[in-house]
Formats: sequence, C-alpha cells, structure tokens
Amino acid sequence: MEKDPYSDDDSDLIRRCKKGDESAFEEIVRKYQQTVFNVVYHNIGHRGDVEDVAQKIFTKVYFSLSKFDDNRPFFPWLYRIAINQCYDELRRLRRQKVRTFTELNLEDTDRIEALVSQNEIPPSSPQDSKEIHALLLKLLGGLPDRQKMAIVLRDIEDVSYERMAEILNCTEQAARLKVFRARSRLKQLVERALRRKELASRKA
Repeated sequence: MEKDPYSDDDSDLIRRCKKGDESAFEEIVRKYQQTVFNVVYHNIGHRGDVEDVAQKIFTKVYFSLSKFDDNRPFFPWLYRIAINQCYDELRRLRRQKVRTFTELNLEDTDRIEALVSQNEIPPSSPQDSKEIHALLLKLLGGLPDRQKMAIVLRDIEDVSYERMAEILNCTEQAARLKVFRARSRLKQLVERALRRKELASRKA
C-alpha cells in the first residue's frame, strides 16, 4: 500500500478555524509546516527563502479558509496553494541569477555518474547527504515547473498517485503520466551531463 501520511480528517480543525479559533489554525500550521517547508525548498532551492515563502503560503491559507469547501479534503487544497506560491516565486527568481542544471561542473557530474551506476544511494555521512541533495536540486532546476512538481510530489515527498491527482486536479492516470514524463526528462538531463563530462575528459 502506498504511503499517504495526510489522510487524517481535518474537518474539525477547519470548522474551528472558520469560527475564529486561532489555536485550531496554529495546530494546522504545526501539522503541515514541515511538509510546506519541504515543498518550498525542493522547488525553489534557496534555504534562506523557505520560511518567508512558507509564511506567505500559510497567510493565504488563513485568509482563504472561508472559501474552502468542507466536503473536500483539506490537504490537496493546501498543497495547491503551496504549489501556486512556488510558481510565483520561481517566476520572480528567474529575473535573477539562479544556478541551475546548465552550470553543473565536472565534480557534479562525477557525483551523478556514481549515483546512476548504483541501484540505490549508499549510506553516507550527513555532509554527503547534503551534497547529494544539492545535486538533485541542480538537476531539478533543468525541468519545467510542472515536471519538477511531479518529481517532488512522487519521488521526494512520496505522495500517492491518488493524492497527486487531487493536488494537481487531474486523473490518477494523468498524474502517472506526468511523473513518467518528468522522470524521462530527468534521465535525459543526467545523460547530457555525463556526455559533457566525457567530452571534457577527451579534451583534457
């Protein structure tokens, strides 16, 4: 059975929030704060911006609760707000200099080659884990926003396809197709990086 850590019923918390119970909203923030942080970090990749963007997301959630349909699950609705805010932030960041996949250096491609030659990431030190995560962010930077989101949801956040369909407002089959296309594109980026490494080594 696929993991779905957000299946708890939030209806009581939502009702209390709509009645003005501030403690209920604080409980919602505590419950979903780390998830929102992860979504922002994996999509934007700037640790310093995470708290600011997460604050914007929860502010939008708070002021939009009156429009929320109590008959719908809460988590996909919150996640869509988070996704849309990430899209807004990415559009803003594109106006600035952002290090992306096109700037991967030879040391980065060495890491890629080591990872793709194994079926799983081997046990590593905390520093290695940080480097692997930074490398993944660079690779994800080469994907279109919606493909990046598909990878984040399925392969990083481990969200079920059923829940993905609710979040992305599509069918479960469409969600599977989005992930397939995103993985295929990511594979192309990895192969391109390895070809660049091979060409550079020939010239050396």
